[in-house]
Parts: sequence; C-alpha cells; structure tokens
Amino acid sequence: MNKLVKVYELNDSLIQDLINIARKNWDNWDDEFQHGEPIDTNPVLLNPDRFANFRSEYSLNRSIWKGRHEEFRCELLKPKFGKAIRKDDTGRAFDRLEECLRPRFGAKKGKNRLTSVLSKVAAFVKPERFVAWDRFAKTGLNLLRKRSASSAFETYSEYLEAFKRVKEGKQGQQIKAYLAKKYARKDVVERKPGFLPRVLDVYLMKCGGRWSPENWQLRN
Repeated sequence: MNKLVKVYELNDSLIQDLINIARKNWDNWDDEFQHGEPIDTNPVLLNPDRFANFRSEYSLNRSIWKGRHEEFRCELLKPKFGKAIRKDDTGRAFDRLEECLRPRFGAKKGKNRLTSVLSKVAAFVKPERFVAWDRFAKTGLNLLRKRSASSAFETYSEYLEAFKRVKEGKQGQQIKAYLAKKYARKDVVERKPGFLPRVLDVYLMKCGGRWSPENWQLRN
C-alpha cells in the first residue's frame, strides 16, 4: 500500500487542520453553500461564469461531453435535478438521474458516468445531505471500513450510505464533538449542518493520500 494511504488517528490538532481546510473552501464558495432554496437560483447553477469556474477548479470539464457544458448547466436548472436531491437523501434518485443524463451529457459520447460532476454540484447546493464522489475520499472511506483501498463503489447511493455510517461512527462523532466544544455559537459557519460533512470529507481525502505529510501544513 502507498505509504501516503493510511488511517490517521484524530486528535484536536488534526481536527483543527481539517476544519481550516474545510473553512477555506467554504469561504471561497460561501454564496453557494449557504444559498439554500430554491436550488435553481443557486449561483453555481444560475451564473454561467460561476459554473465555468466551478468546473475548472474541480476538473469537471472532462466529465461532460465536449461542447455540451452550457446545455448541461441548463439541464440542472430543471425540476428533475432539484427533485433528485431534495426528495431522496439515499442517493437512489441521484443514481437514476445520472443514468438518464449520461447518454446526452457524459464524456466519450455518453459512455462516461456523470457521478463526479453531479455529486459535486449536489454537495454545493445541499451540503448537509450530499458529498462529492472523490477518488481520494473513496480510498479513505474504504480504509476506515477495513476494506481494500481500491474496492469499488458500484453506485453513488452505496457510497453515500458508507459515508453516513462513518459520520455517525467514531470519527464523525469526534469531529462533531470538537465543533460543538470549540465553536459554541450557533450562528458560526462551523456549526452549520453542512459543515461537518465537509470536514469529514477532508479527513477521508487525507486518509486516501490527497496530501503528502510534508505538504499537509502548507494547506492551512
């Protein structure tokens, strides 16, 4: 196993590092994370330039059929996307939507899955319920579940369920307790319902080798 891929034991210092990274990302996309309803007026979907920046920062252009990026954005403004992430927090409606959109918008003439891009949009507009489908986080999640680091998740709903179990387990509760103790005010970003999943996501990416130990502090 790659030496950068391992389960890191949580302590107050590491949790604070995770929070700092999550907070920096939250601040950069604050308008999106805190927008709430309605989904079709969220800046990441409503503003073409903002969506273009989003695709670029998260390397999502390659996930979408070339030349259909703007059409894809407009598709996500339709009620079907909103219903898929508003009505069903299991991820099953998400999976069905992905299968429906893939032939029209998936890269390589509809052959490639759209799970990555759709999950990242969902994580921005509903951060309290969805997390990004990320290869480093998937590796970290496998390690915490004592599976092979390269084990596959067949669907997004399977991944989301595994994430929720970790959130409700030891690591998730450690982070939750730290946030409650260190950030006691209810109105601070760190106490928002969607912030804990962001911190846990950063932790999973770290376990999955997203940052090398020597560069870890440079992220803060």
